[in-house]
Amino acid sequence: GPADSLGVSIAGGVGSPLGDVPIFIAMMHPNGLAAQTQKLRVGDRIVSICGTSTEGMTHSQAVSLLKSASGTIELQVVAGGEVSVVTGQQQDPPVSSLSFAGLTSTSIFQDDLGPPQYKTITLDRGPDGLGFSIVGGYGSPHGDLPIYVKTVFAKGAAAEDGRLKRGDQIIAVNGQTLEGVTHEEAVAILKRTKGTVTLTVLS
Repeated sequence: GPADSLGVSIAGGVGSPLGDVPIFIAMMHPNGLAAQTQKLRVGDRIVSICGTSTEGMTHSQAVSLLKSASGTIELQVVAGGEVSVVTGQQQDPPVSSLSFAGLTSTSIFQDDLGPPQYKTITLDRGPDGLGFSIVGGYGSPHGDLPIYVKTVFAKGAAAEDGRLKRGDQIIAVNGQTLEGVTHEEAVAILKRTKGTVTLTVLS
């Protein structure tokens, strides 16, 4: 429909911050058309858009193609479970999950407020702890959701730092992705952290 939103964020493309990697789905909006098909997954590589191959395409070319397409949009994808985007040092053994360090992706949302802002926030866990609560997770009462910040407490590392906001999505903790983890797993990962904690968040 003309008012419907595709509801995906894509990353990659020739000259992207990750290098010349294929265009892939970096995030999906739970209510977008892409999620409703139940056939697309985060990490899937987009091979062609409406019959046009994405081979050699830049990030912005792919974005404008998706934004200008109207009516039926046909995407050809390769399931990306094996796509490993590792930035910086090659990790050993290779991880078959997405590492979002230094990633810029563009959302194809109707209410486009500019690309999502990935931030790296480093918190020093003090006597009052990290100082925030989380909501969401895989298998949560509301469905399979990302992990979001629910509340930033008045005391604690997050309040002192001032950058973490209610509604921010936590992508990774100390480089460990929270993609597909349950609420309990995310809590355990956060509780296990000591000293300085690095959060990758999407505001």
